[in-house]
Amino acid sequence: MKRYLFFADLFIILIIILLCLFESKEKESVETFNVNSVTSDEIKDEMIVSMFIENIRKHVENFYSEYYSGEIAIYNYETVILEVEKPSNGFISVNFGVTPQIGAHNPLGYDELLYYVDSLGNRKMIKYEHIRNYTIPEKFEKYIIKPLE
Repeated sequence: MKRYLFFADLFIILIIILLCLFESKEKESVETFNVNSVTSDEIKDEMIVSMFIENIRKHVENFYSEYYSGEIAIYNYETVILEVEKPSNGFISVNFGVTPQIGAHNPLGYDELLYYVDSLGNRKMIKYEHIRNYTIPEKFEKYIIKPLE
């Protein structure tokens, strides 16, 4: 009888551990900002990039999907604000420089995206320009659909 209770308790503990593991995998991770950014300008730039990063990711993945079928990573720290200005059309324009990565931080290219933002925070990509290609490491060449132009 004691042996039966021991195995029943062990089985229950195992189920609890497994449930805890599955639950922790379902929770979203929270990304943090760069702890080295301390000036007001650095913090503002990080905030602006974070507000655009998903939209940038979508446009970059769309552009490269014609050339590369592997996974492409867009990191906040590989995205920089090149210029913010207020042209005479009443919008604010934000120009980003992005270096998409493949694998463990291998640059795929360098691109610039220009957005217009209205007073309600709506953003629209106005221009996408592919500036530079990088050499793709041999182990990622199998994902090349066609060479970048």
